[in-house]
Amino acid sequence: MKILSLAGMILIFLVLPIICGSVLTDLLHVYQGSNGRRFLLSLVSGNLLMWAAFEAVAVPLIFLRADFRMVILLWAIVLCAFVAVYALVRRRLPIAVVRGRDLKNAGILHDRIAVLLLVLFLAVVAVQCVVYFWGMHLDEDDSRFVAHSVYTWKTNQMLTENPATGELNLNNWNGDYLKDVFSPWMIYIALIARVIGIHPAITAHTILPVVLLVLSYIVWYLAGSELFENDKRKTFLFCFLIGILQLFFAGSTRTQSEFTLLRIWQGKAVVAGIGIPMILYGFLYLYRKQEDERFFWMLLVTDWTCCLLSGMGIILATAMIGMYSLWYVIAFRKWKMIWKVPLVLLPSIFYGSCIYLYKIGRLVL
Repeated sequence: MKILSLAGMILIFLVLPIICGSVLTDLLHVYQGSNGRRFLLSLVSGNLLMWAAFEAVAVPLIFLRADFRMVILLWAIVLCAFVAVYALVRRRLPIAVVRGRDLKNAGILHDRIAVLLLVLFLAVVAVQCVVYFWGMHLDEDDSRFVAHSVYTWKTNQMLTENPATGELNLNNWNGDYLKDVFSPWMIYIALIARVIGIHPAITAHTILPVVLLVLSYIVWYLAGSELFENDKRKTFLFCFLIGILQLFFAGSTRTQSEFTLLRIWQGKAVVAGIGIPMILYGFLYLYRKQEDERFFWMLLVTDWTCCLLSGMGIILATAMIGMYSLWYVIAFRKWKMIWKVPLVLLPSIFYGSCIYLYKIGRLVL
């Protein structure tokens, strides 16, 4: 069983994201000359693509009161179809890999200060991951989020119960439960638990935090690389300082650091730890490489992912991408890109509108 669980984790946290991300980065022609950064971006963007695909599949089936196993099946078919169609068109599927000579060519191994800063950065991340893995923070919100995951994992029914009372709720969703329907991140946790064969509570509190925390720091590294124009010393120092500063911003329960280091398994925390930094990174990339506008479509995947994570993700993604896009279009006079802005925001606009229409009774499902 342990071997099967380990194989499931390798599949869903490493193999599938790298394959899906490689498809995405190759279509967008991102970092074609840098295998290291392309590999890291593939790992992150692959997860985002998998999450966005789950959002597209899960929400309609939740309203149809479909079986959870149907969601898993259709989600797997969507991922396989995406990879298969691309492979048929291009006749090859380039996978981003990191080789020893890539580090040598990048000059990292010859810069002792850069190596030292990298080691310090990795040490901070390792300590935080160990604390997440061996310790456990219990949050009152888990009475809703993890309860939904456990119920789905056990019964194959999605969001048909009131997690506070255990009563069936087959007719309508109100309040926070309505947001859960359109942002079913906890159902995705149940999917992960089903694939790796580990209880959802253990998956959420022990395994998933380590994976999500690593992905968060990868995004910060990519953002730092763009911000400092791939200066390794400045980038590693930037990441090290991010890791250190995260430890000292727990003065409120609503800071980005508190969400990242205490309860990153919750959807709104993933928005804070991965979604928002990914949006910032996307526009830093576009700012530096103004001629490479294809990366703009990476923001579409990010926006769709934020819709899966939280109702707050729908609002923040719309606001941030919308404002930054308009600034980008006006500042660089890229008027031909103006039509892309509503397309990139289409997922959050659609799901946000559905929530509003359902609340006022104009959408009956």
